Amino acid sequence: MSRLDRITHRILFIGGGNMAQALVAGGCASGVIDASQVGSVDPNPTQGAYFDNSFLNAKDGMEWLAGASDGQLVVLAIKPQMLADAIGPVRDSLAGSKACPVVVSILAGTRAGRVHESIGGYGHVVRAMPNTPAAISMGMSAIARGPSATDEDMELARKLLSGVGGVVEIEESMMDAFTGLAGSGPAYVFYLAEGMVKAALEMGFELEQAQRIVAQTIAGSGMLLASSMDAPERLRARVTSKGGTTAAGTGALDDHGVMAAITAAVLAARDRGIELGRD
Repeated sequence: MSRLDRITHRILFIGGGNMAQALVAGGCASGVIDASQVGSVDPNPTQGAYFDNSFLNAKDGMEWLAGASDGQLVVLAIKPQMLADAIGPVRDSLAGSKACPVVVSILAGTRAGRVHESIGGYGHVVRAMPNTPAAISMGMSAIARGPSATDEDMELARKLLSGVGGVVEIEESMMDAFTGLAGSGPAYVFYLAEGMVKAALEMGFELEQAQRIVAQTIAGSGMLLASSMDAPERLRARVTSKGGTTAAGTGALDDHGVMAAITAAVLAARDRGIELGRD
């Protein structure tokens, strides 16, 4: 990552939990952000201890952010149901200053327009959704333009998220679908891994061996998929000889309706995101 791609001004996270920490860890590892220029507001001192600049209230955090010479970035990394309580101090701080920051919201199911209204219209909102592999710079994120967001604002959000993996720009109407697919996607992979480890133990492998075998199998398969021009079904066909062991295994998956269950899981996650947006 070149120095030109680095975000040189301050970034304030409202919420210092797992996703905020993943974005900071991945961004620092890739050189996109400087940890000393990152702050967080979180009432939990355990979460705040992760950041070089942590504040127990939004007012102090916003004053620190406003001390930057140019450019400001606020990342909303709280649970959607916490928005009403958490955003008031941020709105009040912005109302009393000349700042008009780029506000990147990673609140699942929360439309950018709602966030824009919640901050009194004092910022340019970009809606985003990263996933947890961002912690090792292998994430997949989506960004969508919100009210008053400019091309420059979108580029700043893209820069932040590109530090932790791939980024796609989509219409906001597709954000719940992306959340169900990629935001929740790592959990589906871990669910698969959990089942494979259980099978390995049943077959006689020690736990450490089982976890190592499964982890590397999934990691290698993912890298093969990412580097190949072939569709998943073609890659699967290459491993599956007629009447062979893999065919027996995938046949058992088909008998149990696993393909339909995976589709149902993604759709259920999407639908829950839509429900959250209505609350």
